[in-house]
Amino acid sequence: MAQNRYKRLMGNTIIFAIGTFSSKVLVFLMLPFYTNILSTGEYGTVDALINVGQLMIPIASVGINNAVIRFGLENNTDKNSVLSSGLYTILAGFACLAVVSPILRYFMDFMSGYTIAVLAFVLASSLRTLCIQFALSLGYNKMYAANGIGNTFLNIILNIILLPHYRVMGYILANIIADLVLGLVMFFLAKEYNYIVSPFSKRYDRKLAKQMRQYALPLVPQTVCQWIINMSDRYLIIFFINTEANGLYAAANKIPNVLLIVANLFADAWQISAVKESDPKEQVDFFSKVLGAYSSIAFIGSSGLIMVSKFVMTFMVGKDFFISWRFIPILTLATTFGLLSTFLASVYMLKLRSRNSMVTTMICAGVNIVLNCILIPTLGKIDPFYGALGAGIATFISYFVLFMIRAINTQKYLKIRWNIKKTVCSVVILFVQAIIMSVQTPLWFVLVPALFVLLFVLNAREILLSINKLLRRG
Repeated sequence: MAQNRYKRLMGNTIIFAIGTFSSKVLVFLMLPFYTNILSTGEYGTVDALINVGQLMIPIASVGINNAVIRFGLENNTDKNSVLSSGLYTILAGFACLAVVSPILRYFMDFMSGYTIAVLAFVLASSLRTLCIQFALSLGYNKMYAANGIGNTFLNIILNIILLPHYRVMGYILANIIADLVLGLVMFFLAKEYNYIVSPFSKRYDRKLAKQMRQYALPLVPQTVCQWIINMSDRYLIIFFINTEANGLYAAANKIPNVLLIVANLFADAWQISAVKESDPKEQVDFFSKVLGAYSSIAFIGSSGLIMVSKFVMTFMVGKDFFISWRFIPILTLATTFGLLSTFLASVYMLKLRSRNSMVTTMICAGVNIVLNCILIPTLGKIDPFYGALGAGIATFISYFVLFMIRAINTQKYLKIRWNIKKTVCSVVILFVQAIIMSVQTPLWFVLVPALFVLLFVLNAREILLSINKLLRRG
């Protein structure tokens, strides 16, 4: 029985990997098409509109989709009330957003002429997410992954048809139509219509609906703060320095994002396994072992990325952007602790402590903004390049603070067993490697690979034990 949960976690990870990774690759391959059809100004408008729409989604839906998957995974909850509560919350939140939407264009000029389209994007995306999250809670894992692939393919086909004729609006329409179609496909294939009940019906569990909203509400400011952490450094670099420095910083950010893509393959599968494991003693053992393997993979992957950062940028970017490789080591460190912090947030999800997740994220966002406002202009006086590097340092410190707070705080709810010596040694090795690579100390081309090998040896045992656990009892 104990072995089944590890096999189930691995199987679900592979299923979600197929859906997520293929989607990411397809979108990446379409980038030349988008940039050849749209002008730089149009593409900038598209990016701004989609980013604003994605920020509006959790606000308009009050983060209820997080509650749908969390409560839907529990065996003893009323599935009818879970889906219905999610649907009614989204519709009510969207109605409120529609009322205030006319004033948005006064704060964001680029919204003019696209307000209705962005609202439609928010509604379509929220409803599709509701459908796929609920289907996931019902156990339709393969259907969930297939829906992601189908959404990407349909989006690409619609863009090929609409983009040349409708430009910016064509891009938004493609997203809206794809979300609506694939949302409806999931709705009917998973027979979710059987779970819709009237809010006035005796079958509607109002107490459960209230619990879901209480769980979801703190996740809204958390999402906003997460958006601030990810985006504030870009705007502050432009404000304090210039767009050129931000261009270098943005280019460097693309490389550590590889870690995020890989980690996200695991995230969907992990949230299912985390909630399904109900025995308290088994939870501690399960979390501890998975965290051990997860952190080892994160450390090794980050170290390898730092090691090849300069080489990768020789063919990933143009000549004018090559110097941006020096940002990669510090940004990779930041991403590593971001990944570990995200894993620890699953403890809050399991224990229904969404407020803790919100507060810790807000602290991280506050640290990030304060350090950005100090380091970017201060180091920018030396050289614009160092000003942008200050943003990377601020991001690293803020995520490290977030990791430390959550590592301590989550112990109140789940006594996860940490291999302290291994973790501290790995962090020190990774930090030293990043400095050596960025500064290019004498013999860096020997020291950096040597540190990678040392870190690999230190962490390989944890990974091999996990693999052996899967294979030994197959």
